[in-house]
Amino acid sequence: MPRGRVLFVDDNFICSFENCEFLRQEGFSVLPVYNAPAAFEHLNRHQILSALVTDIDLGPGEDGFAVARWARAAYPDLPVVFISGTASGRHAAEGVGGSEFVGKPCSPQQVADALSRVMHAQAA
Repeated sequence: MPRGRVLFVDDNFICSFENCEFLRQEGFSVLPVYNAPAAFEHLNRHQILSALVTDIDLGPGEDGFAVARWARAAYPDLPVVFISGTASGRHAAEGVGGSEFVGKPCSPQQVADALSRVMHAQAA
């Protein structure tokens, strides 16, 4: 049974690939993108999404916090998981409400667990 469609945003191809493959094995449909403009483009399509997982540091331009704010404007109750190796201290101040933070390096299981928690909390 599908667990939902997840937009996964990370500029690190290897990290993205490993996490997306694991989430697919866990029953999620995963849409990987590698930068903020691609995430904004996808969010503007208003397709059905169940959750967002985004790295915070996405290279030049907008960061994952901007992606999450844009996503919440389009999908107000969208569950969000942030992942980052450098921005843990910024999550409380800049992250969207009800989101979770997973510090890199992390295992795909840690990302899946956080995703399950935020999706369960939103459904409750």
